[in-house]
Amino acid sequence: MKANYLFFGIMLLLFLGVCLLDWRGKPFDINRQYVSLKVLGIIPALMFVVILFTSGTKFSGALGVLYHLIIIVIIPRLKAPTWAKMAGYGWITLDVACGIMTMANVAASIAMPVRLGGHVLCAIWIISVCLFTKSKLLKYLGFFIAAWLGVYSFFGGVLPMSYLAIPGLLVVVWLALLGFLYQEA
Repeated sequence: MKANYLFFGIMLLLFLGVCLLDWRGKPFDINRQYVSLKVLGIIPALMFVVILFTSGTKFSGALGVLYHLIIIVIIPRLKAPTWAKMAGYGWITLDVACGIMTMANVAASIAMPVRLGGHVLCAIWIISVCLFTKSKLLKYLGFFIAAWLGVYSFFGGVLPMSYLAIPGLLVVVWLALLGFLYQEA
């Protein structure tokens, strides 16, 4: 168990170092890309694998929150209208809040509808990004994920949670592929 928290601490420090600090001591430059999109796309995929193996623990919940926080750095790197990027940030905000609520043992009947509302915003962001990429694989995969998340969000109260497994896995694949295939149209 201590190894899990050590791993989480290392990932948190890596996240802070990658996303927030300029190693040369200069002021943070918002126009400079400190980490490649490839690295930013792969980190959530690696974290997702660890989350799968620790599923159901508070550690996996903490990693899930960190997973979403890393996506905050990906959103501004992809071409999309400002309102669509705001939808992406809204998705992250709601999913992080739901992750923290789940770790605090808030009932799923409270946290899950909020998370599903965030998934509608995620669908808006993904569709918008897909409209501005040249890669057909990213476009079609993104449209599929967004459609599934969006539709499920409206019917999630009557559908099993297991129906979210496919788009959950595909979002991770889509994020990893962004680093390698993303080109603005």
